[in-house]
Amino acid sequence: MSLTRRFRTPDTSGWAVLVLGIIFAACLPIFIIAINVGYITHSDWLYTYNWWRNGIPDRTGLPIQELDSAADQIKDYFQNDAERLDVRVNTSRGTASLFEEREILHMIDVKDLMQIVSAVSIWTGIILALTAATGLAIRRHQFWLSLSRWLRYTALIWGIAIAAILIIAVIDFTWIFTQFHLLSFANDLWQLDPFRHYLLLLFPERFFLEATLFIALLTIIEFIGLYVGSRLMEIRFSNPQS
Repeated sequence: MSLTRRFRTPDTSGWAVLVLGIIFAACLPIFIIAINVGYITHSDWLYTYNWWRNGIPDRTGLPIQELDSAADQIKDYFQNDAERLDVRVNTSRGTASLFEEREILHMIDVKDLMQIVSAVSIWTGIILALTAATGLAIRRHQFWLSLSRWLRYTALIWGIAIAAILIIAVIDFTWIFTQFHLLSFANDLWQLDPFRHYLLLLFPERFFLEATLFIALLTIIEFIGLYVGSRLMEIRFSNPQS
C-alpha cells in the first residue's frame, strides 16, 4: 500500500453536503412564511375586501377613498423611517388624525414586529442562496439528492402544522389571536375598544382571521408544490443515469 493512499485525507464533503441540505430545508419554510406575511399585509385587495366584507364604511362613516388612503398610510408606515403613525383622513369638518395615542403606541410595536418579519425574510433568503451555492459547488448531484429528501420531510411537517393551525383558527380564532398578542407584545396596548378606537373599527377581528386564513392557505399550497417538486427531484437525482 502506497503512503499516499495510506495517509489520504478523509473526504468530508459528503457530510458538508448533508449539513447544507438540512440548513436549506430548515430555512426555506421560514422564508416562505415571512414572504407570505409581507405579501398579504401589503396587498391592496386584502383591504378592499375588508371594506366590503366587514361593512367598514358604515362602521366608520368614512368613504372608500378615505379608507384606501388610511390603508396606504399604514402600509407606508411599515416601510418608512417614521417612529409614529399619523393617519390623516378628510372629514366634513376638515382633515383629522384618525388614531388616538394608545393606538399610535401599539402601532409602533406592530411596526417593530413587521420589521422583524422583513429582516427574517432577507436573512433566510441570504442563507438559502449561500447554502445552495456552496452545496452545488461541492457536490452538485449529491446536494440535489440530499436537498430533495430534506425538503420533502420539511414540506410534509410544516404543511401539517400549518393545516392544524388553520383548523384551530377556524374553531377558536379569538384564543389564537389573544395568544399571539401575549407572545408578541410586552404590554397591553393591543387591548383596544372595538366601539371607540378606529384601529379596530377599520380592522375588526374577522379581518385578522381571514388574513390569517389567506396566509395559511397560500403557505399550504406552496408546501404541497414543494413536496411534489422535491419528490420529483429526488426521483430524478436518484437515477444513476441522470
